[in-house]
Order: sequence, then C-alpha cells, then structure tokens
Amino acid sequence: MTKKICRTAEKRNFGKTIVAFFLLCASVASSHAQTVSDRQGLAEQSAAAKAKGHVYWTNSGNGSVGRATTTGTRVSEKFIVLDTTGGAGLTVNKNYIYWTSANGGTATTIARANLNGTGVSQSFITGAQNPCGVAVDSSYIYWAGDVGTSVGRANLDGSGVNQDFITTGNGVCGVAVTSKYIYWANYETHDIGRAKLDGSGVNDDFVSGCGSGIAIEGKYIYFTATSGTAIGRANIDGTDVNTSFITGLNGEIAFLAADSNYIFWADWGSGGSGTTIGRANLDGTEPNQSFIKGTKGGFGIAVTGGNP
Repeated sequence: MTKKICRTAEKRNFGKTIVAFFLLCASVASSHAQTVSDRQGLAEQSAAAKAKGHVYWTNSGNGSVGRATTTGTRVSEKFIVLDTTGGAGLTVNKNYIYWTSANGGTATTIARANLNGTGVSQSFITGAQNPCGVAVDSSYIYWAGDVGTSVGRANLDGSGVNQDFITTGNGVCGVAVTSKYIYWANYETHDIGRAKLDGSGVNDDFVSGCGSGIAIEGKYIYFTATSGTAIGRANIDGTDVNTSFITGLNGEIAFLAADSNYIFWADWGSGGSGTTIGRANLDGTEPNQSFIKGTKGGFGIAVTGGNP
C-alpha cells in the first residue's frame, strides 16, 4: 500500500515538474523574443534618428547651400539659392543655418537661414574680414576672418558684435567650440589655437600640423592636414597628434564636420572643381570619398547635432 501511495505521489510530482518545465521554457522563449524585439526596435530607432539628420554644405561654384540626409539620400544641391558666388564655413544649431561669405578676400558678411531653407538673411552680421569659419554654442556665434587677425563673436541674434574678440594673427579659418573652449585652425602657421570661452588663456599653437578645417566630437579633435589630402586627429587635450588619421583623399579638403557617428568633408577640388562629399566612421574606417555626388565646389560643411 505504501509503495502504491509513493508511486502515485511520484506521478503527481513528475506531472508538476513537466508543467513547470514547459512554463519555464515558455517564459524564457517569451523573454528572448522580447529581447530580440527590443534590440530590433532600438536598431530601428537608431536608423530613424540618423535618417532625420542632415548634412549641409556651401557650393563655392554657384554660391548655393546644399543639403542631404546623413544617410546620403534626398540630395538637394541648391537647397538655398543665393545671388552671389563664394561661401565658406557653415554651421547649424537646432533653429538655424549659419554660413560665411568668404570669396578670396573682399567678403564681409555672415548669413543665416531657418533650417528649412526659408528666411534667408545674407547680411545677418556685417563688417567681418573675409569671414571663413563659423561656429555656434548656446549663447554666441563665432567666426574667423582669414585676411583679418582675430576671431569675432556676437550674440545668437546678431547683436553685440565684437570683430576682435580673440587676437589670432592672419590665416585663421576653421572654428569650433565646446562647453569650455573655442578652437581655431590657422592654415598659415599650421597650428590649432585654443582659448577659454571668455577669450582668455589664448594658446596659438595648441596642436601643430593642421590645415584650415577643424571639428570636435567626443574626446577628439579632427582637422584637415597635408594640403587637404588627409584628415588628422588629436586628443581633446592636444596630445597624441596623428596627422595621417585618414589619408589618400582627393585633395583641397577645406572643412570638416562630425557627429556621434561620422566625419564628413567636402571635396573642393582644384580651383573649386570638386563634386563630392566624403564620409568615414569616427574611428577613421570605411572612408567613402563619393558619399554624396553632384556638389559644385563644395567647401564648408556642417551636420545637425554635430560640430562645428
């Protein structure tokens, strides 16, 4: 009788074990499916976020501003059409596009437009000396005039213009700004300068070996090098300088832009003959010199959510 009771209990326990086992498997499978679904959802969100971003560039050949998505689609070479040739540095924030009018020496203005290309003001700021590079932070707009000797600054609404905010010497072009410092690239001395946001603590040779363009992302400074045929990189503190981070470019790369995923550059070409925008991963891999085609002497470049 005892054996019979024991066997009956064993059967019941065994049955419960089987049920528990299947319930556990179902739970694991559901959890795995949810994890896969979550990963797919995150990947889709990431792809969607990238697709929403835009890269902008100035076309020195016809004076227009071009735009495309950061994935290289919806290319509009004449996103903003202007009535003058020239145009150099360019930057964006959450509301506006800003660009300089450099034309070789006589330009004096910085332009602004809404992100959708409307509301163009070609003389948003006046009195600059062939303004070349431009950058913005949450309070100010900064620019460098390569025939002048200083970095200028103004309020984001264009007021409070100070053409001589930081004295730099001739040949300054690219400008970038972080939460602590402002940086500039001098193509005559081949140095990157740095100063505090209030204009103090000027160091004209913070990094050596640069060209005219500069961009900052995360803990690195990226800069044009080797007459525009290479892109260099250095730590944000100026150490570990590598002037051959990306090499073999078409040449005459004047400006750079970077976001959390990529480095972008415009191929100006010989005398403004370039027709492409390039892109590479932030670690310098997978450079694509023809990421976007159809530009007209692309020069300045900027990317939403990026730098400059």
